[in-house]
Amino acid sequence: MVCDADTGAVLKQGYAPHPSEGAEPHETDPQSWLLSLGEAAGGGVLEGVRAIGVSAQQHALVPLDAQGATVRPALVGSDKRMQATAADLADALDGGRAAWASAVGTVPGPAHQVTKLRWLARNEPENAARTAAVLQAHDWLVWQLLGRPTRRTTDRGGASGTGYWSAGEGVWRPDLAELALGHPVALPEVLGPSEAAGTTPEGLLIAPGTGETMAAAFGLGVRAGDAVVSLGGSGSVIAIPGRRSGTRP
Repeated sequence: MVCDADTGAVLKQGYAPHPSEGAEPHETDPQSWLLSLGEAAGGGVLEGVRAIGVSAQQHALVPLDAQGATVRPALVGSDKRMQATAADLADALDGGRAAWASAVGTVPGPAHQVTKLRWLARNEPENAARTAAVLQAHDWLVWQLLGRPTRRTTDRGGASGTGYWSAGEGVWRPDLAELALGHPVALPEVLGPSEAAGTTPEGLLIAPGTGETMAAAFGLGVRAGDAVVSLGGSGSVIAIPGRRSGTRP
């Protein structure tokens, strides 16, 4: 979708389906995202565009090896295979569910990346051992658009759904990611909404992007006092609180 930066008016749109492959409905080859993005942006859709922001599904875990190659297909969505893993992980932290809530504002659920890391360690130990870094769907696409630089980035919205980001403190909790995976893993740099992830050789500014729910809140112009309920493949309630998430009254 191409918009006027001053007015927000939609100028052009492009569409492309996501290929559905494999026996597991919650696994996707990230390359299919890149192919679909290229197809949707074809036909001159990006002509005259000066900046790109990527919005993608939340909670996708893209595990990368030390060379930046994907270790396995991305784990996406709220995967029912993760339910028992989430309960196990919640108990693994000293203090249990209350300790998780205090540390990162959430308790591990089937969708969270931290749970998927734990599932990987328990069910695919060889892949877990190869995992040196992790990204989400929009992070990986941004990284690809920039030519796979050494620096990898994400945004606060995406980070807040991982299960190892403290929104209250504004920092990663790498110890929680390590608790889940069994060894340290590289996490992307978290950028603010006005920061750029980088610039392409053609001069296109690439924003850090965000998840689809956060992008919807931005597009709807949600302000303090508003509440939006979104029901579809999952349910979301979007609101702006009077204080930061993860802080006490």
